[in-house]
Amino acid sequence: MLNLSKIIALTFISSSFYSATISTLSKPVLAGEPIIDRNCRRHQRTQAVFQKIPPQNQARILMTSPFQVNHQKYTLQLLKFSNSTGVLCFWKSNSRSPQRLNNVAIIQDKVIEKIEKDSDLPANYIVTVRSEKNEDIFRTTYRLNLINPYQPTVTPIIRIYKN
Repeated sequence: MLNLSKIIALTFISSSFYSATISTLSKPVLAGEPIIDRNCRRHQRTQAVFQKIPPQNQARILMTSPFQVNHQKYTLQLLKFSNSTGVLCFWKSNSRSPQRLNNVAIIQDKVIEKIEKDSDLPANYIVTVRSEKNEDIFRTTYRLNLINPYQPTVTPIIRIYKN
């Protein structure tokens, strides 16, 4: 038979589990993909991150493409922001965090309309960038050479004018 001290102990234990469950379930949780900023860094979805990184500076992944150079595997990623500008990121296969592609200011943070692997050259991509002006007058196509991903080169291929 249960005596008074056992009943009090069971009641206390039950209420502890109940309050721990309620406090865990009542915390706001922001589910979904991590928030990615303009420097290719991923952030856990928390209220503090939402305040620090406004929606216009939050990217979504538009394209991910693996490539290989000197028997090393890399991945190129195109991030797209709400103002239609794109940021190119890359990382080595054994690295956990991507980094922003450097020395490509001519295509970085621009409106990237299209990016595709160059089938003729390994570790090369063809990137089409729209004019910076609001007028949709011309597009420029570039070759992005990632033979050395830490020092990429960008060369213009063709400029297309619209009439």
